[in-house]
Amino acid sequence: MSFRHLAPPQYYRSGRDNSLSARMARINELSEPELEDSPAVDSHSNAHRIAVSQEAKNNPVLALKLIQRGEKSKKAIRLLADSYRNLSMFTQRRMEKVCPGWECLDDEDKNLEAFNYSLWNNDENGYRAGFRAAITALEKYVEQPTLQDMNNLMIKLRGLS
Repeated sequence: MSFRHLAPPQYYRSGRDNSLSARMARINELSEPELEDSPAVDSHSNAHRIAVSQEAKNNPVLALKLIQRGEKSKKAIRLLADSYRNLSMFTQRRMEKVCPGWECLDDEDKNLEAFNYSLWNNDENGYRAGFRAAITALEKYVEQPTLQDMNNLMIKLRGLS
């Protein structure tokens, strides 16, 4: 049994369905050809791509240095993934004063020693403060999402369902 006679004439004459799923399907149909014709171009800057990466969140001090040097995003993310967490200049200077043999430690041991000193001495060396400040500075490089980003997100979400 059909109940089309209960819908207003403009909906059943044009063949439109007022349900949310039908409207979303229609939007997807209209947007797909445009996405297929346009080349996949990332309009974001290198600084944005570096700042939003998980590697930059793990090593924000080095990420800021790489952004300021103007490194390409792929190379910078590779460097961030392969490097130990860098310390702020304040933390390095403080640790030189309080830790005998600081200059003999490698990067991994320096990071571990600075972290432990920070935990036991109420962040006197600025380890956590420098990390938080670097994260805040990285957020300034994050750009607003573009229409292309939103379309890519919709495609990913459609693929998950």
